[in-house]
Parts: sequence; structure tokens; C-alpha cells
Amino acid sequence: MGLERMDLERQVALMQKKIDRERDARKMAEMLLESKSLELYQAKQLIEQNLAQVRDKLASGSEFLSYQHKMDNLLLSIGHTLLKYPPSTLIIKDLLDALINSRVVSACAVNFSCDSTPALNIAYFSGIDNTIVPPDTLVSREECWDESQQLYWLSLGNSAVKGYFVTRIGKTREWHMTVRKHMNLIGEMLRASIDRQLKLEEAIRARKSAEESEKLTRDFLAMINHELRTPLNGLLGTAELLSDTELDNHQNSLLKTLNHSGELLRAIINNLLDYSKINAGMMELAIKPFDCRLMANVLNDIFLQPAREKQLNFSIHFVPNSPQWLMGDEDRIKQIFVNLIGNAIKFTEKGFVSVTIGWHDEALQFVVSDSGCGIAKEQIASLFQPFKQADNSSKRQHEGTGLGLAICGKLAEQMKGRIEIESTAGQGSIFTVTLPLDVNPSAVIKNDVLRNKTLPISDLTILVVEDLKTNQMIIKLMLAKFGITPVIVSNGEKALGILKSQDFDIVFMDCRMPILDGFATTKWLRSEGYSKPIIALTAGTTKAEREDCFSAGMDDILSKPYQSVELREMIEKWGAGAGSLG
Repeated sequence: MGLERMDLERQVALMQKKIDRERDARKMAEMLLESKSLELYQAKQLIEQNLAQVRDKLASGSEFLSYQHKMDNLLLSIGHTLLKYPPSTLIIKDLLDALINSRVVSACAVNFSCDSTPALNIAYFSGIDNTIVPPDTLVSREECWDESQQLYWLSLGNSAVKGYFVTRIGKTREWHMTVRKHMNLIGEMLRASIDRQLKLEEAIRARKSAEESEKLTRDFLAMINHELRTPLNGLLGTAELLSDTELDNHQNSLLKTLNHSGELLRAIINNLLDYSKINAGMMELAIKPFDCRLMANVLNDIFLQPAREKQLNFSIHFVPNSPQWLMGDEDRIKQIFVNLIGNAIKFTEKGFVSVTIGWHDEALQFVVSDSGCGIAKEQIASLFQPFKQADNSSKRQHEGTGLGLAICGKLAEQMKGRIEIESTAGQGSIFTVTLPLDVNPSAVIKNDVLRNKTLPISDLTILVVEDLKTNQMIIKLMLAKFGITPVIVSNGEKALGILKSQDFDIVFMDCRMPILDGFATTKWLRSEGYSKPIIALTAGTTKAEREDCFSAGMDDILSKPYQSVELREMIEKWGAGAGSLG
């Protein structure tokens, strides 16, 4: 019994220990479960917090991306507009309204002014008081941030413009750098647009100034041309008429001096005016057919006597098989040749002056050789510069302005040609002119017919409209040499009156006259159907003056000072179709 009792007690004790262990284990499990549950709860809370933050960031990022996209489009639009149009109040208003709609900029303003350009006085305020004053620091810096007002200032000023562009940035601090970059881009676009407008205005002012200067130059050249050539016409015309009278040896000597001085004066005036016209861009070439062989004969007639007076061997050779009829400005080509031949005779004291005219490589080639004083090699380079001469000292033996070769060079260049020089001091010079011209064989028949037709010009009736008494006398005496007695009136009003009752084959019309000038008179006649030839008598030689003559309805131009041979050629040319010639 005792043993059974002990076994039972031992079993009960073991069972109690087992129960205690199980109870402790359950408590530990409950405690662990409770701890894990707390951890799970805390984890859940953390996850929910993080999820909320992610959602906030996603929302914020989406708004930022939307802002970026809108600003990209806005910057492209602003850039295109400011490149296409000058800054204006309407453009600035549209720009600022678009910025405020971005919800990042809550207010903005643009204000700039320019004293020299009223179009650049623009001010527009949106959400900002127009009495606002930029901070002092903006004067020395291009940008400035006002923390208290949340305002971002950008300077638009330069040496000519005063102004600013200001925005109130209302979003979080993280956005500020990006927003400022965008505002800086807009500021740069505004500055560039203002600069372009300033340069455009400056270019417009410069162009107007240049146009006014060009007009003044044209007017001055026209005036000085007229004022110099008109009295020169009386001087040379009188000398020519005087040479037709009986004179003793002393009077002939005085007349030669008068002619020489007059021709020298004409050459100087022509050179000065031509050089001024070339520099002013007013020299225009009159391209028409001309007889190259005839031009060679004319040059021979001009220079044969001056060469004989210096006892020089002078010759002009026209190369056989060279084209006779060419297209070009005969007067300007002749001017080059006259200058070169004249210089050769002037600077040659003994020996020869030889001229060869030919055709080489589709170009007119003109070679002037002489045995004169020659030119030093170091002087050749500057020979075509204006007012330069081989001997420019006060002791020089030869007259001239030093413009002849400069004009020759300019004219050759304008004709796409060139002038080449070979010379040695004391051994003479060779000037070679090459001018690429077109051949015009069709002019031969037409001009041969005119040349072979004898014109009885004494049967022509001529009206001369000229206000100056000296010029009236000159042209009257020149016409008398051809057996023509003209009717002369002093202004356009009298010309209109006499043309109502009397018919004339040719009218010579001065351009500048009191009461009614030649341009207005010719326009009125043409408007009334008057069809007879009207020839301009003018001292003007500029392109504009010639165009004015033809625009008024004049058929041709006889430039002052003119010689009787030029007057006769004009009469023969335009009197060929007169009824009195049969």
C-alpha cells in the first residue's frame, strides 16, 4: 500500500510539473503572440504612413511634370513669337497671363523703357501693384530674390534700356531652382527681343541717314554739275565760234591758250564729277552699239595735232579682222582711251606714242605704248589711287588732278575689265586695257544706211528753249553754221505758246528754267500727243538726271558743254524722219 501511494504521489507531482510547464509555455506563447501582434500593428502603421507619403509624392511629381510640360510648350511659344514679332504690350500681356495660369507663379510684371525708341516703352502688371520698385541690388546684378515678398527679379536693362521682369513664386522650396531657370529663360528671350528691336531701329535710322546723305550727294552733284558745265558751255562754245572768224597770229595764240585752258578745265570738272559719281554709286553704263573703227578715227583726230606740236611720232592701228561693231558704253570707253593717250603724250618729250586696238580672247584690247619718262616700279602700285601722280611735288612739270587713272581703273572694273602696266623709269610705258564686250554685227547695216544718206539739215525747223542769254547766242551761232535759223524762247511756258501756232521738226529743251522747266514742259506736250523729237539740253550727267529726262518724254540728251559737231550729229540723227527731208 505504501508503495502504491508513493507511485501515485510521484505521478501526481510529475503531472503537476507537466501542467506547470504547459502553463508557462502557454503564457510565453501568449506573450510572444502579443509581441508579434504589436510588431505587425506597428509595421502596418509604418506601411500606411509610407504609402501616404508615396501617394503624396506621386501627386506632387505628377503636378511638377504637368508644370514642366506646360512651361516647355510656353517657352517654345514665347520664343517663336518674340523671334517673329517685336515686343509689344499685347505680346507681354499674353505671356504674363499664361505664366500666372501655371499655378506656380501667382503674380508677375514687365516694365521697360527706352528714350531713343518709343516703341520699347512697355509696362504690364498682373497681380502686382504698378508702384512696385525694384531693389537697389538689381542695378548691379542681373537677378535678385526677395525672400520676404517671394519675388524673383530679373533685369532687362542695358545701356539704352531701363527695365525689369518680376515674378512671385508661390510653390514649395524644392521647385524654386527649376522655376527660376524657367524665369531666367524668359528673361533672356525678352532681353534678346529688346536687343533685336534696338538694332533694327538703329539700322532703320542708319538707312534713313544714308538715304538722306545719298540724296544730298545726288542733289549736290546735280547742282555743281549744272553750275560748272553751264558757264563752261559758254566759254568753249565762244572759243569754237571765235576760231571760225579771221584772226591774226596774236589772236590765234590767245585763242589756243583759251581753248587749252577751257579743255583742261573741262577735263578737271569731268574727272572730279565722275570720281564723285563713282564713289557715290551713281555711275551707270549706257550700253549700246558703237563703231570701234570709227572711235579709233575720232581718237586719231583728237590727238594727232597735240602729238605733232611736240614732234612725236603718233599712230593708231586698228588690227585687221577685229570686230568693228561692239556693245558697250562708247563714251566711257572713249574716256579711258582719251585719258591714257593724253597721259602718254603729256609725259613723252620725244620719240613716239603708239596705239593698237584689237580683239583678243573675246575682249576689246587697247594698248598704248610710249617712249616717255616711264614710271618707277615702287610708284606703279599707287598709280590708280586718287590724287596720286608719279611726280606729286610742287616742282612737277605736268598739270592734272591725279584722278584720270583712278577713274580709268574704276570704269574698267565696272566693265569687268582690267588695266595692266609695264614700265621702267626713263624707258617709257605700256598700258594694256582689256574689256570683255559683246559683238553686235546687226548694227552695221542700220548705221551704214544712215551714214550713206545725205541729210539736208538746213531745211529743218528748230525750236530752242533756253533761258541763259549766253547759251542762246552759242547755239544760235552754231546752228547758223549749218544754215539753220532757230526760234529761241526763254522758258517752257513760252514754248507751249509758240508750239500751238507753229510746227517744228526738232525741239531742243533746256531742263532747268524759271517759270516752267523742261521736264514739266515735255510731260505736258507728251500728254497732249506731241510726237516730234524733243532733245534735252542739260549740264546734268548723273543717272538720276538722265532718267528724269527720259521719264519726262525726251528722246535724247545733248550734254553741256557741247561742240558744233555734236550738235550736228544730234540734228542728223533725229531730223532723218522729218517731213521736210522728203
